[in-house]
Amino acid sequence: MRSLTAALLAPLLLAGCGGGTATADPERSDPASQTSEAPSNTPSAMESPVEGAQDQPVPETLAFSSTTIDGDPFEGASLAGKPALLWFWAPWCPTCRSQVPQVEALAEEYAGDVAVIGVGSLDSAEAIAAFAADVEGVTHLEDVDGALYRKFGIAEQSSFVLLDAEGEVAFETGYGGSDELADEVADVAASAG
Repeated sequence: MRSLTAALLAPLLLAGCGGGTATADPERSDPASQTSEAPSNTPSAMESPVEGAQDQPVPETLAFSSTTIDGDPFEGASLAGKPALLWFWAPWCPTCRSQVPQVEALAEEYAGDVAVIGVGSLDSAEAIAAFAADVEGVTHLEDVDGALYRKFGIAEQSSFVLLDAEGEVAFETGYGGSDELADEVADVAASAG
């Protein structure tokens, strides 16, 4: 099983903490075939990380199921109706580690208005949980098989995908993030508020 996981993640590892820009390109793959879809009549297994996001129409970007680092089920649909910042990271990535203060500050500043979701991948569940334990105010998902990386077209870590209240990609940036990230989150939060 470990060799199968390594084979599936090898293309992502090649991107490493390298330069470039990650893009969520829908032409690269069919996202619906790469993630488990939540049945439409199944309610979210957890409370929404943002107030007022329940009972909203679910855009395709949020049609996914995952697991938190605590082993709880997580439905992307729980994010519907409010903005969300997805942070794609790997436990061994020094750039990802250096972004923790920025991500924590965004999570604190926009608590209740913008969901900040960490997506840990490219390593074992144990390593992902250990890294996430050092990051406060963020809901972390365990993406050992890289399903969410593929769904959002992430080719390298650290990458950010900012979704507006309709679930549309409002901003994305690859390796190392961007100085614009805080401004983009503020704009999306203001537009939704």
